[in-house]
Amino acid sequence: MDSIQEQLLFTTLRIECFDSSNRLYSMGTGFLLQRPIDKDKCKIYLVTNKHVLKDAEAIRITFTKNRDGSPDIGNTLNIPISDSKKYIVMHPNPKVDVAILECTGLFNLFPDQLYFKAVSYDMLADFTESELSVAENIYFVGYPDNRYDKTNNLPLIRTGLISSHPKLDYNGDPVFIIDAQVFPGSSGSPVYIDLTYENFKNGQIAIGNKKIRLLGIVAQTMVRNNQLQAVPTGTAFATQEVLGLGIVFKSTTIKELIDSMPTDN
Repeated sequence: MDSIQEQLLFTTLRIECFDSSNRLYSMGTGFLLQRPIDKDKCKIYLVTNKHVLKDAEAIRITFTKNRDGSPDIGNTLNIPISDSKKYIVMHPNPKVDVAILECTGLFNLFPDQLYFKAVSYDMLADFTESELSVAENIYFVGYPDNRYDKTNNLPLIRTGLISSHPKLDYNGDPVFIIDAQVFPGSSGSPVYIDLTYENFKNGQIAIGNKKIRLLGIVAQTMVRNNQLQAVPTGTAFATQEVLGLGIVFKSTTIKELIDSMPTDN
């Protein structure tokens, strides 16, 4: 599995959340991001949404095992993290639904046992990219409605379009909107764009270097409240209709939180 898209499958993890009675009550998506500290060291963070982790007393994440530097597909290792609230750091802005958990030490506890990839820090978009515009294709990786390849422990990749202008803050918040079906379980999914460009030059197509950027993290889906009228009783029932629009917090909010973390331990 050598393509960039295939490698991105292994940056994404399913997060199971447990309450104080050790009851599994929800799940969501998270992804690994690597921040360099110096030329020889880095820190690795699990990035997800606040609402995925906020009530969890413990979490569990499942990795594919490593075999000689390659994924041992189908063989997994469950990693429980007790007292997870002690390790979770929330974005200080209450309106920003982004949280991280440093897990550098986790990988030190399981040397060479876990196969994973981490999104590099320089893949975070800063939204000054000239190629970035509205109506561009995006894709996101996660576990929509808890659906994934259980046999091979792999998430699903879904596609969509940038619906609101990404260089502007939608309704004044650091988010943009994607035209995509976003379901529970997709919360925490990383959203990517391939900014590789093709230009006609002297009658030929010149293909630029592969340029993948992390645009942000899925947080919510937009719904429409409907009222159904039951005939002939006249009883009204409230329903919700998924609009096929997702709310994505920009990668700049992830960078703000990562940059606030200490680098000396």
